[in-house]
Amino acid sequence: MVIYTDGSAHPNPGPGGYGVVVVSDDENNLIEYHGKESLNTTNNAEEIKAIVWALVKYGKFNPIVYTDSSYALNSLTVWRENWKCKEWLKSDNKPPENLELIKFFDLLWNNGYRIKLKKVQGHSGNKWNELADKIATGKIRRK
Repeated sequence: MVIYTDGSAHPNPGPGGYGVVVVSDDENNLIEYHGKESLNTTNNAEEIKAIVWALVKYGKFNPIVYTDSSYALNSLTVWRENWKCKEWLKSDNKPPENLELIKFFDLLWNNGYRIKLKKVQGHSGNKWNELADKIATGKIRRK
């Protein structure tokens, strides 16, 4: 299976939500979509929430998960281990934004949940990424 995620807040910070679209390995069939709204959030928090949702629900199957957020991708793959080694502090000795979500991702990862997190170019015509965006922005009713 392949999963596309997206997050949104407008204004930022403000009301927002995330969207997750699960499709078959060949990306021809929609399996499931999910989203959730938040009253006061940021687009970065919602991006990470979408990825965490995918990890919780499908992390035992090691799916490919696409995000169009460089921040979310780097926070969960590149920077997380460095922050953890420095007692969850960035190089400026301040905690990273969205630390609780990042720690929850780390806890799941340490308990054997796995995803292959990859970057997809946002708003480039990928129909599943566009659907995740529409769910995140509330243009499509969330399930």
